[in-house]
Amino acid sequence: MIRLNLLPKDLRRRVEPGWWRLAASLLALFALLLMGFLHYTAYTELALARSERDALKAEVEALRPFIAEQNRLQQERKTLEALLSIREGLRKGFVPWSDYLAAFIGQIPRTGGRFPVALRSVNTRTIPEEEANRAKESGTFDGKAVRVEFAVQGEALNREALVGFVQAFESSPRFGIEFQGATWDGERGLWSFSARIGATGGEGSAQP
Repeated sequence: MIRLNLLPKDLRRRVEPGWWRLAASLLALFALLLMGFLHYTAYTELALARSERDALKAEVEALRPFIAEQNRLQQERKTLEALLSIREGLRKGFVPWSDYLAAFIGQIPRTGGRFPVALRSVNTRTIPEEEANRAKESGTFDGKAVRVEFAVQGEALNREALVGFVQAFESSPRFGIEFQGATWDGERGLWSFSARIGATGGEGSAQP
């Protein structure tokens, strides 16, 4: 059967082309694919993050005993360091006075087995490190680094005994002396003198 459209052109039914429907379909399909890809990517990243989190949790649980042991050892080390610090402080502050006194008395010269010098008073004290450094720089105690000081007052039988007393401490590597003065007592026939004697520290410095 042959159909003829005898209507004028302005009244005839227009047939639209179908390419736009195809384009719309393709656009919708592309949007769906893009959404699917994004969803898959996000899901994959989330799964990887969860897997990594679980692995880290398992690692932490496995290392927990070692971490606890390390913390215990660190605490023990701090305790030992504190004890060592206390011991070091006590060691630095300890002064073997018996050794120093024995060395001091042993340094006094003798004549015929007797002391020609008699000490009326002996005062002792430790010398702080800063003061000892200043004394060394200024040449006090013959420029020696001394640790303790003996402030003495005494009497000598004669000039030779007094000079020998001073020289005995000047020439010793363990002692330094700062002679303060002497006066002649004509009535008693003695030299009265005063001096400061410094003893050095270090191993063997206070041994007689």
